[in-house]
Amino acid sequence: MEYDDEDLKILELINRGVKTFRDIKNILKVKNDALEKTLGILDQSQMIKTNIGTGLLGQKKINLELTDAGKEKIEEEIKFLTQKWQEMLDLAIAGERETLDQMIVEHPKLVNVMVFFGITDLPTLSRLNLRFLLEGKHLCYKCKKELGRFSQKFSVSDVRKFNFKLPRGMTTRDDLCADCFNKLPPAGMEK
Repeated sequence: MEYDDEDLKILELINRGVKTFRDIKNILKVKNDALEKTLGILDQSQMIKTNIGTGLLGQKKINLELTDAGKEKIEEEIKFLTQKWQEMLDLAIAGERETLDQMIVEHPKLVNVMVFFGITDLPTLSRLNLRFLLEGKHLCYKCKKELGRFSQKFSVSDVRKFNFKLPRGMTTRDDLCADCFNKLPPAGMEK
C-alpha cells in the first residue's frame, strides 16, 4: 500500500512519542475528519495500534503506538529521504539545475518531508543558497560576490588568525572576499 506524506508524518509523530489524537491534530493542523480517516487507514493496515487508558481525572484516553510494521516503514522512509537528499546535494554541486528542478516538480513536498523527518533543516537549506550553488559558483559568505578561481579568499582560520570577529553563521565551508574581510571588526568590538 502506498502512503502519502501526511500518513508518514503521522507515523513519525507517533514514533517521536506523540500519542494522542489531540496532540497530532494540533501539531499537523489537520481537521478531525481527515485525521480520523488517516488513523483508520493506518490502523487497518496495521501500522499503528490503539490502547485505551485513563486520563488524569479517570476519563477514557486513546493512546496510539507504532507496530513493528510501522517502525519498519519509518526506517524505510528515512533511508529513502536520506538517499534523495544526497542526490539533491550532488545535483546542486554538479550544477545540474534542470534535473534538480525536475525532481522538485515531480515531488513538490519532498523537501518539506525531509525537514519534518530531520534529514535536513531550514538553516542548512537557507545556507545552501541553491540558486548560486546550482550554477556552480563559489560565493563570498557576506556579499554573495562570486569568488573566481584566482580570487583572494579568506576562511574561518584566516579570520581567527587575524583576531577579527567571525561573521554570524559562517562555517569552515564558507569563504570571504578581500573586501568583506577588510571590513571585519576586531574580535573584541561589537558591530
